[in-house]
Amino acid sequence: MQLLLFAALIGPAPVSGVFQGEPSTPQDDRLDALEARLRAVEGDNAKLQDELEAAMDVLAEAEVAGAPGGEPDSELQAAWLRIAARNLAPRAANVYSADGLSFGGYGEFLLEERRDQDGDNFDALRWVMYFGSRFSDRWIFNSEIEIEHGTTGSNSATTDSSGSVSIEFAYIDHLLTDSIALRGGTVLVPLGFINERHEPTTFLPAARPETERRIIPSTWRANGLGGYGQVGPLAWTGYALNGLNGEEFDARGLRGGRQKGNRASTEHVAVAARLDYVDTPGLVVGASCFHGKSGVGIPEDLKTTIVDVHAEWNQGPWLLRGLWAQAMVDETAEFNARTGENLAERLDGWYLEAGFDLLSLTDSVPNQTLDLFVRYEEIDTQASLAGGLAPGAGIDDTFTTFGLNYRPLDQIVLKADYTTLDEGDDVARFLIGYAF
Repeated sequence: MQLLLFAALIGPAPVSGVFQGEPSTPQDDRLDALEARLRAVEGDNAKLQDELEAAMDVLAEAEVAGAPGGEPDSELQAAWLRIAARNLAPRAANVYSADGLSFGGYGEFLLEERRDQDGDNFDALRWVMYFGSRFSDRWIFNSEIEIEHGTTGSNSATTDSSGSVSIEFAYIDHLLTDSIALRGGTVLVPLGFINERHEPTTFLPAARPETERRIIPSTWRANGLGGYGQVGPLAWTGYALNGLNGEEFDARGLRGGRQKGNRASTEHVAVAARLDYVDTPGLVVGASCFHGKSGVGIPEDLKTTIVDVHAEWNQGPWLLRGLWAQAMVDETAEFNARTGENLAERLDGWYLEAGFDLLSLTDSVPNQTLDLFVRYEEIDTQASLAGGLAPGAGIDDTFTTFGLNYRPLDQIVLKADYTTLDEGDDVARFLIGYAF
């Protein structure tokens, strides 16, 4: 019996009985059953081995796709958030912490009343959607699409057709290392505070600063290539991009010169750069600049340089922010003589803003803020004129804005403020804003 069992284990058993042709016995039947069971076990073992090898292959492929270079996925996400999300408003940065597709948005509804002037209005000022996708942990697409003033059609009461649908930004990012990323597409020019971070929950008053509208022409986008990253305590951004169209400059500033990514002329290529100290939580101190020729299809080069110095302290109940900006344009005398404009060769502006959360004085209303704020601003879009020209009226102005900013939730803000002007009509504003 033992010899027969050993033979069954190490070699093929007889087809029927010990010798062919002999009648089957109970012992032969048991050996046949044992052989069948042994072959079944061998088959199951081979199948399990194949499944194990296939699972190992899938796991290896997932590790390569999820963490190029063998780095953990969490480390790559941390790199994106450290160097990319800082340059954007919170909801615009959704894609850097999400898997696959992501979306978000923000909106503003503005009720505005100007003292001693007709034309009070309630405006669906902005409706914005963000769409993005993490193709992999090193390749990301991000975009912002905006509808302004509720429609692209005209207002039957005012015949105003100033509404628009625009791409505010749309670009591809590639994480080159854990501290350097490349970017190409329609990008936000990295100047000031508002241009890259313009969700209504990121600043206190209802209206954006005039310095960051008429000298830094926010929201300002351009088509370009570049990169961003961090070296030690310093965050940097740099782009080569299409320049401004100086033919649309005027006495009130540079805002008309934005090409907005619409078949933008590359007759002249401009550069923009930003450098910030970011090593202390809540503190940002830095400077940024733009330089390039703006003479598109005209005799003058209109070489344009815009610089700003900025600082922000956002800690505890306090938000303190300040910015100084200056723009300089060459060959304005020739341009003004040809066009009849009063374009300045130097434009100046600055503001200081301070807010304090009143609800920080009590524990009875958690997770809400009520900021009492004030912003003081001076702007002069004709600080220096070539050829002895005199500045126009309403160009040099001082704005004082004070009010309340209430956030019942992190995603919702209600703002009420009043602005006094040295030249022009005072303005009362109420704004409903959201971001998600």
